[in-house]
Amino acid sequence: MEEVSPAKPLRTLRLLGVLSLAIPLLIYAAFGAFRYFDSNVLAEKRVTRSLRVAYDHATNVLKSAEASQDRLLDQVSGKTLGELRDSQESLHSLLLAYMKDRPQIQSIWIIGADGAPIATSRFLPVQALDFQDRAYFQFHKSGQGGRFVSAPFVSRTTGEKIIDISARFNGPQGQFGGVVNISLYASYFERFYADLVSDEPGLAVNLFHQDGAIYTRWPLVDKAPDRLGPNSPVLKRVLNGESFAQFRGISSIDGADRLLSFRRVGAYPIYVGTGMNLSIQRYELGKELALLLALGLVPFAALFYTAQVAYRRTRDALESAERLRTETATRQRAEDALRQAQKLEALGRLTGGVAHDFNNALMVISNNSFLLKRHVAEPGQKQLGSIMRAVDSATKLTRQLLAFSRRQALVPERVQLQERLPSVVDLIGPVLGSQIALSVAVAPDTKPVMVDWAELELALLNLGINARDAMPGGGKFSISARNALEKVPEKLGREAVLIEAADTGVGIEPAALAKVFEPFFTTKPVGEGTGLGLAQVYALCDRAGGVAEIHSTVGVGTRVCLFFPPAGGTESAAARVLAPINRDLGKSVLLVEDNNQVAGALIPLLEALGCTVTRLDRADAARGWLAAQERLPDVVLTDVVMPGELDGIGLAKALRQERPDLPLVLMTGYAEQLESIAALGFEVLPKPCSAEVLSAALARATGITR
Repeated sequence: MEEVSPAKPLRTLRLLGVLSLAIPLLIYAAFGAFRYFDSNVLAEKRVTRSLRVAYDHATNVLKSAEASQDRLLDQVSGKTLGELRDSQESLHSLLLAYMKDRPQIQSIWIIGADGAPIATSRFLPVQALDFQDRAYFQFHKSGQGGRFVSAPFVSRTTGEKIIDISARFNGPQGQFGGVVNISLYASYFERFYADLVSDEPGLAVNLFHQDGAIYTRWPLVDKAPDRLGPNSPVLKRVLNGESFAQFRGISSIDGADRLLSFRRVGAYPIYVGTGMNLSIQRYELGKELALLLALGLVPFAALFYTAQVAYRRTRDALESAERLRTETATRQRAEDALRQAQKLEALGRLTGGVAHDFNNALMVISNNSFLLKRHVAEPGQKQLGSIMRAVDSATKLTRQLLAFSRRQALVPERVQLQERLPSVVDLIGPVLGSQIALSVAVAPDTKPVMVDWAELELALLNLGINARDAMPGGGKFSISARNALEKVPEKLGREAVLIEAADTGVGIEPAALAKVFEPFFTTKPVGEGTGLGLAQVYALCDRAGGVAEIHSTVGVGTRVCLFFPPAGGTESAAARVLAPINRDLGKSVLLVEDNNQVAGALIPLLEALGCTVTRLDRADAARGWLAAQERLPDVVLTDVVMPGELDGIGLAKALRQERPDLPLVLMTGYAEQLESIAALGFEVLPKPCSAEVLSAALARATGITR
């Protein structure tokens, strides 16, 4: 009850804070929606009103031009070409009279049937021009009736954009007598449209021909096309025969989202169009709503802030105890993880030290067995073979112990899983117990991989231990290997080798699944798991260039997928056969080894390989001895860990500076030193090493080819 009761005021304060924002926002949203729909209605009215005004204006201009043209036709019809040319001066005066107080007219022309001008309002006498190439002249000459309204064009005489309205007149016998043409300024309409939209932000008005050619438009748009584009929604409707429409569409002139409207002017192929830029409309609406929001923001924010302060103070008081409990639990987990890490570190140090001494002992056994093999008769060879096999097994055991303590340098080798993987049954079976069925299967065509076999065995052992703990009542644990051709991780490209370990255990919760590869993360109780098993599996795959994935379903089981890149090339038969020992190296060797037993086994082995040996037990002594020699040995073979101020690595670095041409080979029983020494560029051998490995290393160092 003590934890539930304080939550009630928190819920009340939280609700108050929510309502202090929700109610104003709902009112604001409702008002915004109302203004949005209202602005749309207003935009439609503005577009319609502007279209009506522009339509009336265009109609009046064209009717005025028609009336003037009809009176001129009465003056020239029925007269011969000669009579008309004789009255050029009176016709010129008449044309000037018709243009008076008509700023929309650019010029008036009376053109004869031969295409030459008879009279014009622009100058007297008329110039020798030919209008036969004009579309309107050919239209009337061919006998087509009615007036001709041209698309917009630029005058050849003045360079101004104009609109031609022309009509035919007949001669005395009714034949084609010529054309009366009135040219209107496109700019006249432009000025009118500029005045029309001056107080209408976002509004545009244009006058265009039925083929899409634009006479004029306002406002002007930089680099705008002079005609409606083929994708223009207005032009599409015009070509479909519509004379009036209002709709929403994208302008082909400026690409703006507009409310569009157009109407045909009388029977002319001329249309007036208007459009409202909806983005500008929305911008204006946004400014209005932003102002409203700014005015109401302060009081509502003050109310919300007051509720939040009260909520935070109450919450802080309730959370103090929870934070204390959380911090205590976090510290406990950190201390548990630290203790586990310290245990592992201590185990690693102990294992590393024991392995070093054990490796020295194995080296003594291995070298003496090799020497005995040369002198023991055939009946004793079987026992010596058993000793050597035991040395190999002990060496592998040491590597597995070091791998468990994370002190084993990885030694990748080309592993043929068909041959090696079935052997893990002997390693994992005893760990699983009799209640869990273990199976191992490898596809016959599985490609080899480059991996540290001891580390892979440890990874599979860790997975087996996890599977055992997930199946306390028994179950199945299977290990399989095959070529992965589908769902290959991107890191590996198109192909990979998949080793899959699957159990039928309790599974892992989805919340914990993403963390299982993290070091020290475990779902087991404290003291029953270190949280490093799956971390070792992940590290193995990563260092081998592969990827580790885990899939689990609660109540069904868990699958761990280890993807490795396939090993390149093929392993030849010769590569599987150990290189023969060079029994006559014929080299002088300086052996630096502090362990008398190891030295006692190495010296006769080196002599058996045809070497003369000088042995010193300290690196400092070896450095001084070399400095006093006139003739240097052919190669220096030195241990790494030795007492004194200078160890084997220090000796190697000093000799690299002082005698860079002197070959060096180092040996160590600490497996974790192999990678760091090799990274310095020195030849390094693990202890124990066989006579074959030692012979090959000395041959490489001294330049002997087999």
